[in-house]
Amino acid sequence: MLLLPFHKGKWEEHKVICKDMRHILSFSHGIDVINDWGGKVLSILVLCIGGMICYEVLLRYAFNAPTIWAHELSLHVFACYSVLGGAYVLLNNGHVRMELLYMHLPPRRRAILDLVCFPLLLLFLGTIFVEGTKMALHSIEVREITVSFLHSPVYPVKTCIAVAAFLMLLQGLAQFIRSLVLAIKGRELK
Repeated sequence: MLLLPFHKGKWEEHKVICKDMRHILSFSHGIDVINDWGGKVLSILVLCIGGMICYEVLLRYAFNAPTIWAHELSLHVFACYSVLGGAYVLLNNGHVRMELLYMHLPPRRRAILDLVCFPLLLLFLGTIFVEGTKMALHSIEVREITVSFLHSPVYPVKTCIAVAAFLMLLQGLAQFIRSLVLAIKGRELK
């Protein structure tokens, strides 16, 4: 069915590989579900940011009583929103590509090009994950805070960088699996 051609006497081995491929594809689908759900939940943060900014503007200009927390907290929430949304954007093919070349290729060649580019994605996101994890752990260890009047903790934002890189690595792996199947079979498997 999938990776092995049918050879006499190889039927059991062939069925095992097909069953394993179904597990791999279901793992890939699970990653998609997690990142899709996460992206939709993250969209609520935009409403929180908007609410904080509106609250600040209302207090500042209507009551002449500005807050010390709204601006800085909205920046922290926006930073988390920006980095954590990367896996959702990757899931929906929203990142920048060389569309001029890529879109004119047939699906199988696009999959092969994606497979060739995957090591670069792995290197980039792996570096961000490793360094982001180091930064987050250091920030937690020293209880890093901002230098502003609010002295808010920085570790939640730095932790989001590591988590976002991990989620993007998982999404990249899911896309790698789909591209590999498409490159080998010439069609997508559902």
